[in-house]
Amino acid sequence: MRSAPHKLFRIWDVIVLVLILLLVALTIYFAVSPEKGDAAEIYLDGKKYMTLPLSKDTEITLDHLTIVVSKGKVWVKDADCPDKICEKKGEIYKKGQSIVCLPNRIVIKIAGKGEVEAIT
Repeated sequence: MRSAPHKLFRIWDVIVLVLILLLVALTIYFAVSPEKGDAAEIYLDGKKYMTLPLSKDTEITLDHLTIVVSKGKVWVKDADCPDKICEKKGEIYKKGQSIVCLPNRIVIKIAGKGEVEAIT
């Protein structure tokens, strides 16, 4: 009859171990996940063309592609490039994320407050 409590103890060990691993995984996820950005920086031919705040819903057309900002996210709604990779990228909203349209020479990058672009 001693084997029943021993098995019960092992089950609780597994449950506690799984909970600890879950807690560690969640802690790592939230510690390294990038913060939500504040603005979408749009670059044309490698030069900063404009900055769109993510807090204001906007839709602009720029060199044959339509860029939409809505509910704190930005995406390419329509592009005339053949592969449409920029459209397939979907919504972006975290610092450091970007959408690139090589045929139209446009890059959309999410930036945030206090972000350092380069250190020399």
